[in-house]
Amino acid sequence: MQAKNKIRALIFGLVLPYMAMVMYFSLRIQEHPLPTWFPYFGMSYLLGSIILVTVVSRRIARGTQPQTAVQSRPGVRIAVRAWVGYLLAVWCGGFLWGAVETIKGKLEWQRAVPAGAFLLAFIVLFGRLLYTDVRGAKAAK
Repeated sequence: MQAKNKIRALIFGLVLPYMAMVMYFSLRIQEHPLPTWFPYFGMSYLLGSIILVTVVSRRIARGTQPQTAVQSRPGVRIAVRAWVGYLLAVWCGGFLWGAVETIKGKLEWQRAVPAGAFLLAFIVLFGRLLYTDVRGAKAAK
């Protein structure tokens, strides 16, 4: 089995149980609101899955031979980087806005602090991935 297919199977194996649980809660208990722990569990699961796939995919790809695969076109690579940069800018703006509103007392700190922590974790993770992608492209030149 190729490394790319192993990584895809890992992602599918992580997404499937989460989607099953989301479908259970959304279809089974439609008349009741979601449990209060569910959004925090969902964010933790997604963040953990992204980190796990990132770490494990590097280990899976490390043992394989380098392939002479078709390199992505520079236009597509630039567009993806621009999109990730845009997301990071929006998330940073949302984080700062939430921090200011929490300090002003307009948002409940019991809900704003965990949400801000998750947002900050996603900012750091995506920023790190963007940084390593740009650094790797400069090193390849």
